[in-house]
Amino acid sequence: MLKGLRRIALGMVLCFFVLSLGLVYWQVVQNNVMLKNPANPRLALMERRIKRGGIFDRNGVVLAESKVESGKSVRVYPNGGVYEPLLGYATLQHGQAGLEDALSGWLLGMKNPTLSQELKQFFQVPRQGDDVVLTLDAKIQQAAYDGLQGKKGAAVAVDPRTGQILALASQPSFDPNSLDKNWKEISRPGSTDLLNNALSLFTPGSVMKLVTSKALFSGGIDTSKLFDDKGTTVINGQVIPDENTSGNGWINYNLALAYSSNVYFATQTVKAGQDNFLAAAKAYGFGQTIPFPLPVPDSQITNKAAVPTHLSINQLAASAFGQGQVLVTPLHMALITAAVADHGVMMRPYLVDRVLDSRQNVLYKAQPKPWLTPLSPADAGKITTAMVTTVNQGTAAAVALPNVQVAAKTGSAQPGGNVTTNAWFVAFAPADNPQIAVAVLVEHGGAGGVASAPIAKAMIKVALAENL
Repeated sequence: MLKGLRRIALGMVLCFFVLSLGLVYWQVVQNNVMLKNPANPRLALMERRIKRGGIFDRNGVVLAESKVESGKSVRVYPNGGVYEPLLGYATLQHGQAGLEDALSGWLLGMKNPTLSQELKQFFQVPRQGDDVVLTLDAKIQQAAYDGLQGKKGAAVAVDPRTGQILALASQPSFDPNSLDKNWKEISRPGSTDLLNNALSLFTPGSVMKLVTSKALFSGGIDTSKLFDDKGTTVINGQVIPDENTSGNGWINYNLALAYSSNVYFATQTVKAGQDNFLAAAKAYGFGQTIPFPLPVPDSQITNKAAVPTHLSINQLAASAFGQGQVLVTPLHMALITAAVADHGVMMRPYLVDRVLDSRQNVLYKAQPKPWLTPLSPADAGKITTAMVTTVNQGTAAAVALPNVQVAAKTGSAQPGGNVTTNAWFVAFAPADNPQIAVAVLVEHGGAGGVASAPIAKAMIKVALAENL
């Protein structure tokens, strides 16, 4: 009988042990998952007890704030859909998303809490979360949003000197003030209202030539030597056409970028070799996770491996001008452009400038840091010169501004299927002292110099208003 009792006691101990492990797992390891689950009553209690901090642009413009209406705390977004889906939402019914989710530790005063916040949390008394000041510029964001209205696409602006994200717009978007009311419509099957296009992968087309340029330099291609572009060429049985199929005549690297010659870049990249091309892609951050508060898929050269060890000649030729299986996000394309602008240094991108407690004491202040160095200053200078030529006598003439020299590159990417090309445009200005770099994508917009250039131009004009 004692033996039986021992077994029962041992079984009870084991059950208690397993139960304890489960509690530890859900309360500690999966604490954030449980907390963010809209079905968790603890979340409702916390949101009622903690006044979520505000979110502001770099100049103090309110982007999100909590107000008490009819005795209830309501999250208010004064700008409607201008910052969506980047800002996201925070509701008891549908949980959190976007920056409201990623920054909830600060906004609820739970990340590095002050002594006062810890005491209020312990005694479960009402308290104030922290305010978050973003790097976004409301005027540049508005210009991006207005330009994208009625289209599908994205526009990103970054300060190449620091990595500060000045604008990150995506269309379509939604009004977070009526999220609960319109949830069925917003989240309907096939809807992309909740999808952030700035953080999604697209075929880059000719804007990829900024990356390919490094491969040509590393491969010893004489970029001053003239090349006869007849409009099409055949590489290993594959026909490579220019948009101008009648040909661009005798061109060097500068004019090849300015006229966006696929023939030149495909031919010269094959000569430079796959190793130099793949090394260039890796140097620019392909296959690497971009450090950012929101998830960003890795840019890729092929579907099987983001940066493979081998490419066929046909893959190499197509990848050289951003076709084949090459995919990149608008955010990454803005960083690539910014690296050219910043003499070859790609700064770590960031959105949070500082965090303030309820008394406006600074709890956190961001410090600019380099992320990658894909180019030497000399090579960055070569690309800049070619991008200036692209504006002054090439495909990017639409972005030209009085009194300010802009450097830019267009792109028209074939996403596959019988559809209109995606329109890309990347630029930075002023060319000799860059303060802003932009990347604009309009899905199925056609030519980048037509559909996307005006949006980029508007963003640059707002950023450099004092210079114009």
